[in-house]
Amino acid sequence: MPSSEDRLVKIIKALADPTRIHLLREIARRKQVTCTEVGEIADLAQPTMSHHIKLLVDAGLVNAEKDGRYTILSVNKDSMEDLSVFVKKLMSSAA
Repeated sequence: MPSSEDRLVKIIKALADPTRIHLLREIARRKQVTCTEVGEIADLAQPTMSHHIKLLVDAGLVNAEKDGRYTILSVNKDSMEDLSVFVKKLMSSAA
């Protein structure tokens, strides 16, 4: 099992791309989306979109649940909370 620092590194790396930040923001705003809808959010080729979604899922930022022939994507609130706690601790240490 990866350490909490390893998880944070993976999360931060996944967020180090403007396209993935845009995708995550839109998934959060809409609560849940299908992969087809993600393709409409970002004007990307299907393989490129799949790559970005895979990185977000692998980092634990996005949940992907199969529903028949669709994959439903939603934000993983626990991972977002972990990131928030990390940033708050970092900022309090810098003060």
